[in-house]
Amino acid sequence: MLKKNLSVYLLIILLGALFWSRAILSITVAVWAVISFFQIIKENKSALKSGMFIWSLIPLSLWLLGAWQEPMGKLNFDYFLTLTGYPAIILIVFATPKEIIENKWIKIWLWATALALTYPLFWYLKDFTAAHKSYGTGQSLPTFMDTDHVRFSIFLCASFLFILCSNIIQKKLKIIFGVLLFIFILFLSVRTGWVLLLSIIFLYVLLNFIKSKQNNISQLLKGSIILIASITILYFAFPNMQQKIAYSIWEYQQYQPGNYNPNFSDGTRRSINDAAWKWIQTNTSTNTGWQSVPATLQSAFSKYFIHQTTEFGWPFNQWLYWWMGSGWWGMLLFSIWLFYPLAKAFQQNNFGIICWTLAIALSCIVETTLNYQYGVLLHVLPLAILWKISPTSGSDNS
Repeated sequence: MLKKNLSVYLLIILLGALFWSRAILSITVAVWAVISFFQIIKENKSALKSGMFIWSLIPLSLWLLGAWQEPMGKLNFDYFLTLTGYPAIILIVFATPKEIIENKWIKIWLWATALALTYPLFWYLKDFTAAHKSYGTGQSLPTFMDTDHVRFSIFLCASFLFILCSNIIQKKLKIIFGVLLFIFILFLSVRTGWVLLLSIIFLYVLLNFIKSKQNNISQLLKGSIILIASITILYFAFPNMQQKIAYSIWEYQQYQPGNYNPNFSDGTRRSINDAAWKWIQTNTSTNTGWQSVPATLQSAFSKYFIHQTTEFGWPFNQWLYWWMGSGWWGMLLFSIWLFYPLAKAFQQNNFGIICWTLAIALSCIVETTLNYQYGVLLHVLPLAILWKISPTSGSDNS
């Protein structure tokens, strides 16, 4: 196993790079994965035959379904490098002792969360009048990760899940930290973060209720009432929530098929996805390949929206992207792979993995989350950590 201090320092570097530099992030993951690989070869080769590691390699095989059309395409290699994040992170987690992950990694992750939240908070307080005015119109607060609000919200939701699932935090502190993080995620004014947060809470409560032998309906109703009342109070306390929800409803009502207005954020997503779907419907027997997805999408967009163009290189939906790039069979295999951890998680009553898998899937409906290095890392690292710290995991490398 990796030395305690080495794994701790590398995690700090990785989280720092996650906020600041993609180049440092790539180098850190690559170096750490190589060290972990040789450590596993030396101490426990059987880990390379585990279901979790095999699962992490499958995307690299599925990648071939969209790579053979233009083998030397740059976008093919870019996407391959992005997908290598899966086995790399699994190797890193396998090579790290379970007690280090439980007692050090999660604490470091939560400290990084607290530090990361100081940036939007200080920005808001620095020029309160102007910030409050723009915030009141529904604008999101600035964040790290190249102001990638969606990925930053995913990071915060992973932190919230660690608070729920980790045993290193006392119950009272869990409630305090959980409530504070809940409010901060709402404060950031990112709808994807809101949806993921509420889905995690709903699933976690539901799964625990189902698991409970007593199945106390009164407690479930009491908890539901408290949650609904809390959300209602926060809705009126945060003007950005009112504005953002009202704007989303209004923009949805303005959308008309065949008409494209680039000033509408949701409308833009829906228009691009419509163009991708139209192309899929007329090309059901072929797949364009990863390299050709941008040109194909832009061509389909111009045909569907006459005299208008778009610069976006892929749809705002992970399944549409896989369908265009690898065909319907590739999309189907990708879906099976994405949801496969649920099968093992249900067997082990690992509620964290169930919540996280479904939360990531929800984000993939409105974003191509897993096309980004940030997205891949934020998918697989919490997943692997939750798998490792599970009381029923059996061994460090299960």
